[in-house]
Amino acid sequence: MFPNALEQKWGTKAFLERIQAAAHGKYTPRNYSEYEIDLSIMLYELGGGGAVHAMHQSIFALPSLNTLQPHRRQQKTKPCIDRVYLLTISENITTMFGSHEPRGVGSNGSPGICGHNLSFDEIAIERRIEYMPTTDQMAGFCLQHVDALERITVGKDTQAVEAAVEAVKSGRVHIAHETTVGAISHLSGRDYGAKPVFMAPTCKKGSWRDMLESMQAVLEAWRHSPDGEAKHGPILSVCSDGDPGRRDALFMLCMHSEILPGNPLYPFICNLPGFNRRVGHNNVGMDMDYRHEIKRLRALLCSSAGMLAKDVWVNRDLLTSWLERLPNHDWSETTIHTLLDPKDTMNVGQAIKLLLCIAEMRELDVDDFDPSEAAEFEALCLLGEVFDALLQPFINPDFSLSQQIKSLVNFYGDLQATVKAAILMVAKTLDINPRLAVYLCLLGDDPAATFLIAPLPNSGFRFCSAMNLDRVYDLHPELERKPVRLKLVRTRDLDHLRPTQWRGDLVAENCRDIDIHYTAGVEEAEGILRKYSVTDLLRPFGGKYPGISTEIDRSMVNIPTTRATDVDLEIVGRAGSINPICEFDFDSRMAADKSRRDIASHDPHSVFATISSGGQLCHKKAIVRTFFDTPDAHSTHDRLQRVRGFTLGGKSWEREEPLAGGETISPSTHFQLGNLFTTFICYNGTHLGLAVAKSTLIKRGPPGSKSPSISAVPLAELSLSSSPYTFSVSSRLIDPITQKGRREALIFDLEKTNDSTGINFTSEREKTWIFDNTALLNSWYTVKNRVIGDPTLHDKIPVFSGTNDGIFPYQVGLSESFQGTVYAYSIVGTPIADVIANRQTCRICGKRVKDTDRQTHMGQHIRRALRGVPEDSVKIPVQCSDPLASLSF
Repeated sequence: MFPNALEQKWGTKAFLERIQAAAHGKYTPRNYSEYEIDLSIMLYELGGGGAVHAMHQSIFALPSLNTLQPHRRQQKTKPCIDRVYLLTISENITTMFGSHEPRGVGSNGSPGICGHNLSFDEIAIERRIEYMPTTDQMAGFCLQHVDALERITVGKDTQAVEAAVEAVKSGRVHIAHETTVGAISHLSGRDYGAKPVFMAPTCKKGSWRDMLESMQAVLEAWRHSPDGEAKHGPILSVCSDGDPGRRDALFMLCMHSEILPGNPLYPFICNLPGFNRRVGHNNVGMDMDYRHEIKRLRALLCSSAGMLAKDVWVNRDLLTSWLERLPNHDWSETTIHTLLDPKDTMNVGQAIKLLLCIAEMRELDVDDFDPSEAAEFEALCLLGEVFDALLQPFINPDFSLSQQIKSLVNFYGDLQATVKAAILMVAKTLDINPRLAVYLCLLGDDPAATFLIAPLPNSGFRFCSAMNLDRVYDLHPELERKPVRLKLVRTRDLDHLRPTQWRGDLVAENCRDIDIHYTAGVEEAEGILRKYSVTDLLRPFGGKYPGISTEIDRSMVNIPTTRATDVDLEIVGRAGSINPICEFDFDSRMAADKSRRDIASHDPHSVFATISSGGQLCHKKAIVRTFFDTPDAHSTHDRLQRVRGFTLGGKSWEREEPLAGGETISPSTHFQLGNLFTTFICYNGTHLGLAVAKSTLIKRGPPGSKSPSISAVPLAELSLSSSPYTFSVSSRLIDPITQKGRREALIFDLEKTNDSTGINFTSEREKTWIFDNTALLNSWYTVKNRVIGDPTLHDKIPVFSGTNDGIFPYQVGLSESFQGTVYAYSIVGTPIADVIANRQTCRICGKRVKDTDRQTHMGQHIRRALRGVPEDSVKIPVQCSDPLASLSF
């Protein structure tokens, strides 16, 4: 009782009353440990007062609500409701980073001077307008269009409120449905949680200029605040989740200056070939969250288009057949369907697992692969090498800082901003303090995302509660449970990789020779490309590299003179140049903000306003709520559901279906997945050619349907004209070898010919297909008789607008003088040509007309009939009284 009296500053009377209450059993004093207090604070922030009261009355006897109040910090930040205020941001920095150090941090492991990360993200809020009595203003309008209002102060009557309602109804102003949050986090092993310093309502319809202004304001406020850079250290990078508008703003902010001799970072990066040396003011760089990059890679792999690697389209259908071959995976629990679900784009855990599975395919046994599978396997191995180099630096806690840089350099050309941020982070830490550790796991907006998604009781105490939780998690990391969708590696005992859990050597001084590790990473990437032959992922189809040039595009004609308003959109390439749009006058902006506040402070106001000519008064909060009462005012939840949604479920992937009557599958009775087949394709519009393809997916139903896939089809059903099965083939057909414009043989191996000149092969294969002429002839006549003899199959022939030169038609040449067998069939003048060209017979004249010309053709018949012009080819006269009755093909 005496420690409680000293801590809570009881007087003599209060102390005697507590003694009497304790003697009668009405008061039970306890000495709680710091851990019990922190546990109760976490319980209160997550479950509310009811949960704390229940645990206080339980056998655990945790602290009560009254005991917790002195220990909870009430850090209330201020939003920018009508414009970006430097003064408001500076006050928020003082609130979050001022002299009131959290318990346990100031005395034990304070971050001190270190680098910082500025992250921007959005959080969902309810669409409603609130009255702020301290400033007599309406809050909740989007920051991008609030200037359309003459004023947001309520005043003495309802005129301002009525004008705001009319502006919202007309669409000139929007009620914000999200809040943009800018948060600063320490790049340190302690106290690395994000702390919000900027909040503004948004409608997500602003331009990149609006986002640039908010970023500049936070950076300048941190640089000039006594509780900012001078006390804690500089901001090293500005991070985003990849928002298109914010990406443009980051480019303008962080790419206008070049690191040249004299810059403190120049000695560390001057020997990095190909490294982008462009940074912003004070060497600020941009960082695109690597988790979002990984999610985009998964979204691309799960799409129908997929990725092109070594002339193989790696998409959802291809991965479906290869994932089943991985050993030690129980796909019944985590199904392939869920792993490849294209709708579940926000799940970081599933994205990491898919990329790791592709990397794991490199260990598959290649002995049983056929030639087509060997080519697909080689493409998957190349992607596996790339994905492994991207993931290991973030998920392997045994990696040292040197190993992380070396691995990430493999991916520099593709995810340049992410890898560049990691290298600059090491160089800037070397400049600040070489003895500091560099935690690449803190790159991206993960601290801000974890902060924004925290489950809190209500929006009024969201940020305050989040800061209390952050303090508890910093002192007791074992209590934190990261949201499932943000986990990198899902294990039973590890939720996510924290800086304290990293075991590798992360001291910046031990990675001082960045150029050595950079060169090693480049050599490793070149070795991978040599191993899997040359594949340029920046230009998979060949041609020129994509890029940005300051030169005038000579392909354009009548180029107008550059306008003065467009000059600020160009990044001048000369050394030391600064884009005018990035200039920021901090002193004048701060003076203007202080002047506005002084004027507002000397303008007394009442919380009541007149609502009638008789002078009847009403509280302004009730007036605002009444005028802006909309049916969907409370339709949204307080949680961020749009940006951080829930995992979409789905049926398990059941490829193997039971056969009726215990039927067995055999090559003689069934066509199985992965088998080869021959078909006709129209490769130039005038000829049909024989093509050999491999089936990668079989479905029962029309193309694009959601019917389940199957592994085998009875040959008896496959031969029916009404067969319901749809086949998907590999991304490339089986191509024969060509030499000097003629076909040596329809083979796919590396056999030498009797030709003295030989064949110069551009690639090597351990296995390949070989087809003799007899087998091809049998397939040719079978397919030809079936397709040409059945008109119902003519519209099902695949038509290609163009193919690689020399591939079609297949040709088996016996000698230089004898052309040999050419597997091509001319369709000129046949019904097949009309079907392929989408031609139909005109009932009036019997002519075959294309689909695009039918309307014009019938219009000519009608026009001649109306004018009395005779037509010799007319078989059925046009009815002039009702010409539409004759419109039929």
